[in-house]
Amino acid sequence: MSKTAQKRSLETRFMEFEVVCRRCQSKWQPAIARFVNVGTDPDARLGILINTMHHSFCPQCRLKQYIDTTFEYYDPEENIVIQVRPEWEFKAGGGEDYYLKRLEDLVYKYSKNDVRVDVVFGLRELIDKYLGGEDAVEAAKAEWYRRKEVAKKKHEERTLAKTAFEPDSPDDAEDEDSTTTA
Repeated sequence: MSKTAQKRSLETRFMEFEVVCRRCQSKWQPAIARFVNVGTDPDARLGILINTMHHSFCPQCRLKQYIDTTFEYYDPEENIVIQVRPEWEFKAGGGEDYYLKRLEDLVYKYSKNDVRVDVVFGLRELIDKYLGGEDAVEAAKAEWYRRKEVAKKKHEERTLAKTAFEPDSPDDAEDEDSTTTA
């Protein structure tokens, strides 16, 4: 595999996933991450830590739904690819043998890339094992709230700037025909 092909194999990739609403049975296809490179897309790490990744809202009734799917997480600083599988898979009888088979498949898949690999079951295991645990979650929440406050302040500033240049009412607007000199 060429260096260019290896690099492309480690880029963030998305796919559409059909979702059916539990409440109203509407169908839609949100884009979900299949492979996340947190070197080029650092907000994905934040989305995992604050539990917003792979969530979508029904376009009809606005019900929030989590899309429980397998994806791969790549951290170039740690030089590791981690396959994140649904938590229920391990608990559904797969256990350690299931983990070892998934790990073997992942080793084979990335054998031409110079990366370490692992498999985890659920976001909680990913967070606890590789992302810093509860301390990282709290730091991510603080960062998210800080970003929301900055965005809110910018929105308020834009709104104030916009209203400063708009007349309060049509009567306050200058009428070109009514300009007279005394």
